[in-house]
Amino acid sequence: DTLVLPEPNTLFTTAEKTAIMTFVKNGGGLFMISDHTGADRNNDGYDAVKILNDLMTNNSVDSTDPFGFSIDSLNISSGYPAAISDSTNAVLHGSFGTVTKSLIANGTTATLNPADNSAVKGLLYRSGYSGNTGAFFATSTFGSGKVAFWGDSSPIDDGTGQSGNTLYDGWNDTGATNAALALNATEWLSS
Repeated sequence: DTLVLPEPNTLFTTAEKTAIMTFVKNGGGLFMISDHTGADRNNDGYDAVKILNDLMTNNSVDSTDPFGFSIDSLNISSGYPAAISDSTNAVLHGSFGTVTKSLIANGTTATLNPADNSAVKGLLYRSGYSGNTGAFFATSTFGSGKVAFWGDSSPIDDGTGQSGNTLYDGWNDTGATNAALALNATEWLSS
């Protein structure tokens, strides 16, 4: 089973955070899709960056950087983060296709902390970044479970939604392979 958190905009309760972390620790998959800092859709003072970082650092299961990364407080206006070279990675080379790039249309990245969790791995990086900084898409494990992080919600957007909003058809963006990335990652998280 996989829990997908697409740009959460309300802080999780203590009970919800315990349930999410326990679910992952016991073998569940967690797909965390963030957005840029300041994307507070309901004006309650919390955006997805704050909410997801709070999940990882303020829970009753493990608040010591359990996934080995933190989400950066950034608003990156645009870009096409590129995939690393790893022909054996199931997220980059899965049954839904080969991932080469993704799309940033106001998003963020993560800072990796492999000293806290050696399983953390950046799979796509912002141009000019590598290693522990600028990871736009990353995976990790926790207990028996798996985790994926994506730094923008625009890549999974199909361009439909509330009229009057600026929307992106990131799913079908011709400069990226977002559909393959989303589906391969979901398959990996569920396996």
